[in-house]
Amino acid sequence: MTLLKNSQRRLDAQREIIKHFSQLLPSFNDLFDECSWYMFFTCLVLFSFLVAFILSRFITIVDVDYDYKNRNRRTNPFTGIRRTRFF
Repeated sequence: MTLLKNSQRRLDAQREIIKHFSQLLPSFNDLFDECSWYMFFTCLVLFSFLVAFILSRFITIVDVDYDYKNRNRRTNPFTGIRRTRFF
């Protein structure tokens, strides 16, 4: 039964650690009321869009499958068939 006592003691110690740190951190209601939450979330979304826009100017994603050497070559196996447009 010493194994059960050791595991129970370890479990109690883990619970005490979690209880101690949860008391140190403020709860959500302590940080935000309704108006300040909406303001924070709006600023977070706008800041995310701004960062994505700025990063899109400096980072370019290149398609790995695109063949730059043979980009003018026809790859259509049905070259004799033309598609008709109705509109």
